[in-house]
Amino acid sequence: MKIIGVKVTGRTGVESDFGILSLFEINYISVFRPKKSAELIPVYHTTTGSYAPLLTLKDISSALKQFGFEYFDKSTIVNKNRVKQIRRSKGELKVTFVDNSEIPIALRSRYR
Repeated sequence: MKIIGVKVTGRTGVESDFGILSLFEINYISVFRPKKSAELIPVYHTTTGSYAPLLTLKDISSALKQFGFEYFDKSTIVNKNRVKQIRRSKGELKVTFVDNSEIPIALRSRYR
């Protein structure tokens, strides 16, 4: 099994901030509180560094961009490889996927 993680320290804002970790690479797991009032999150410690799970859409979109995922609006990341059609409909964009499922995207989205 593999886990996508983001570096806990030393982030530079580029693709190398993310790692795909095999469970066999993890030495141990501890908890970390990023801010005083924040929830505790797990941290995976490996030989190559310490990684936290992806918790924000910003991190998820950055980590998965190379696989075709893209922010479409402030609350949705879409796998563009699975998009069948994008069309305007009643004040929003409708994204239809290859399995014919659909989601609405705000017209003021990042995607236009």
